[in-house]
Amino acid sequence: MRNTSPSVVACCGLAALAVAMGIGRFAFTPLLPMMQDEFGLTLAEGGWLASANYVGYLAGALSATLVADVARRGAIRLGLATIALSTLAMGATDSFAAWMLLRFVPGFASAWVLVCVSAWSLELLGKAGRPALGGAGTEWRGAS
Repeated sequence: MRNTSPSVVACCGLAALAVAMGIGRFAFTPLLPMMQDEFGLTLAEGGWLASANYVGYLAGALSATLVADVARRGAIRLGLATIALSTLAMGATDSFAAWMLLRFVPGFASAWVLVCVSAWSLELLGKAGRPALGGAGTEWRGAS
């Protein structure tokens, strides 16, 4: 993204984080009632599925921060694709064991996206002299 405006970098970072967090971490919440009706999923099983996602997120965050030399843009793309595919795969099975894995994986990937997007976008915004766009606060109105 050479010669890309800081506003575009900030918007790309925002969109990637929205997908990673919105789908990778929280898509399960609106699916839970349907899974309970359709498959008889209990609240305890729902809790286990949520926990698998949180454990994946923890493992992803720890591993992403330990790997210093990573191609961030590639990791972001791979993470977003993994989140989308693993979330879609939830509808292709009714196996609880598969669901556990399919909740762990997007948790792991969403943590990688969070770490890599933050590093990528904040570095570019800093180099462009617009670090305040990392928070998209009052600076946003004057973005170019």
